[in-house]
Amino acid sequence: MANGSAARRELRANRPELSPPAVLVGQATIFEIERDWRPLAGALLPAPLPPVKALLADFAQYTSENHWHQKVHEPMARVLRVAATWLGADTVFREDELRAMHRVFGGTGRIRGLLAFLDQREQLVTSPPRRNRHEAFVQRTIAAFPPRISDELGTWVGVLRGTSRPHHRVTDYATMRRYLIYLAAPLADWTTRYTTLRQVTEADVTAAVTAVKGPRAHERAVAIRSLFRALKHTKLVFADPTRGVRITRQELLPTTLAPDRLAGLLETSTNAATRLVLALVALHATSGTDLRNLVLSDVLLTRRQLLIRRPHGRHVVHLDNTTADLLHAWLRYRHQRWPRTVNAHLLVTQQTANATDPVSADYVYRRFDPAGLTLRAVRADRILDEARETEDPVHLVRVFGISITTAMKYIHAAHPHRAGPVPH
Repeated sequence: MANGSAARRELRANRPELSPPAVLVGQATIFEIERDWRPLAGALLPAPLPPVKALLADFAQYTSENHWHQKVHEPMARVLRVAATWLGADTVFREDELRAMHRVFGGTGRIRGLLAFLDQREQLVTSPPRRNRHEAFVQRTIAAFPPRISDELGTWVGVLRGTSRPHHRVTDYATMRRYLIYLAAPLADWTTRYTTLRQVTEADVTAAVTAVKGPRAHERAVAIRSLFRALKHTKLVFADPTRGVRITRQELLPTTLAPDRLAGLLETSTNAATRLVLALVALHATSGTDLRNLVLSDVLLTRRQLLIRRPHGRHVVHLDNTTADLLHAWLRYRHQRWPRTVNAHLLVTQQTANATDPVSADYVYRRFDPAGLTLRAVRADRILDEARETEDPVHLVRVFGISITTAMKYIHAAHPHRAGPVPH
């Protein structure tokens, strides 16, 4: 046994350097085929050539400067080592191949940090954009219906996407996914009785909408109306069965939070990013979308302002002393933690610091979990508190950048004595 171990050690010590990469420089590609990296999943890797060692050393320095945890660095380094060993350290790597290797090797976390490193070195070819998951859901759901109805639903999707109405506003696939969820029960019923949506009557639509109550009835009515208006536009139906359907949406007025639930909100966390998010929402009613989209150029430190860019315009947030101090604290921490990050967003995490994406919506909303609150509730409470001090909706529009319709809802909630209905 001892002699066998000694022999193996001697064999490893005398192991020759790895030959040049399997894919030679200048070698022509006869045809494209997806490589199978599974045989290398648990294999003992040969000694790397000097160019591979240099690339791995640069990557180690990059991860060290960005304060990567060792458990994050190691699986990424293995992917890079295998790719550089078999394809060449100076090659331009394909994103889809690196992702495939990452899956095969069972790496934890995301691979975009490695992709960002290679992209900075101009050694990355990005993959074509993957099909949106909402788009995949829409196409999969439509394909499950009988052929004729499936074709009609496909026409509806085409109209919403602007293929038959080039100058019409395009509906995103996330909205269409919600529409299909609202339409699930009516379509299931109609497909058992009809072979085409032309056969759906106004009575069918009324029965489908009145089968549910409250906001769900309004949501279903909007989805059905969207479907049949598109089919009427493309002349696939002769009459719109939704014309006589009237559903009034029940508007929910904003409510306030108990003072004890808001007291000490900033004390629930010592994290610099969390405290900044809490202050911006609790004091300035900043929305989750606004927080995610803020970039460093939107921070006007000399003016103590934040510039919030929205599709319908811009809104300037004038910072109070507390929020300004928290913003300075976060910027200092951000620079110390990720001095070389290329991400221009104000809020970054360990994952997004190595890419250019904004933080996830879940990241922003979870900042309020320790306090047992929600971002929406805290934001609504701040606007409602301001509405109690004024009966002027224009003031709320200027302070929070909300629409006049939304401002009126808060005015009605704060001052129920005001005459007139709540606007829809």
